[in-house]
Amino acid sequence: MKNNLLVFFVFFFAVSLLHAYPNGVSGYTKKSNTSGCYCHTSASTSTVIVSIQGPTTLQPSQVGDYTVTVSGGAGTAVGVDIAASSGTLKTSDGNLKILNSELTHPNKKVFSAGQYVFKFKLTAPATTGKITLYATACSKKSQWNFASNFDVSVESVSGLNEEITNVKSFQLNQNYPNPFNPSTKISYQIPHLSKVTLKIFDILGNEVATLVDEEKMPGTYEVTFNLQPTTNHSQITSGVYFYQLKAGSLVQTRKMILTK
Repeated sequence: MKNNLLVFFVFFFAVSLLHAYPNGVSGYTKKSNTSGCYCHTSASTSTVIVSIQGPTTLQPSQVGDYTVTVSGGAGTAVGVDIAASSGTLKTSDGNLKILNSELTHPNKKVFSAGQYVFKFKLTAPATTGKITLYATACSKKSQWNFASNFDVSVESVSGLNEEITNVKSFQLNQNYPNPFNPSTKISYQIPHLSKVTLKIFDILGNEVATLVDEEKMPGTYEVTFNLQPTTNHSQITSGVYFYQLKAGSLVQTRKMILTK
């Protein structure tokens, strides 16, 4: 009788894992010292490639944008488990959800152009040190692999405090050169940690380019708007354009002229 109950509970546990997988899992990365997606198959699949990408250095409390890319294999039932040794993981869109402080898929995904990219955010701790990101992903139930561990150094850059002290205002500078062709530089400064966007609009208000879309530390920055044939902006025609900087609730817009 005891043996029959044991077999029943083992079978029930295995079936529950398999049934729960399409809605996400946690505890399956190298952080947990597990054997990976062992509920599907005991051995990893070398043809499934799982990679983590993003900034390798963050300031204390800074938020960085990261991705886990899955390629290889069938790509018909893609899932992922993402974990961090410290810091806080957050979702970037609806393709991930938080489960036990880790990130996982809310439903199975399918490859697009031979891969699937999961986007997420990592908030660094308030203290310096090292963070390790872990990921395990599957291409379908019988095909899975680990990602190589990804280390992020949390550092206080020498001289940053002095720079932050000097930057006391929100400012968008006039692009140079102006008029321009084929490229121009736009500089700006922000006084505090903010989600920053810098976008280009035509005279009708249509967005034609996004130059910046990420969280920035206080400081002065410069970005190049390039119309070389190798860029995505090479088809933009001559005329008057506007570039707009947003940092939190602060907004500033300036005019520039493209001549071809």
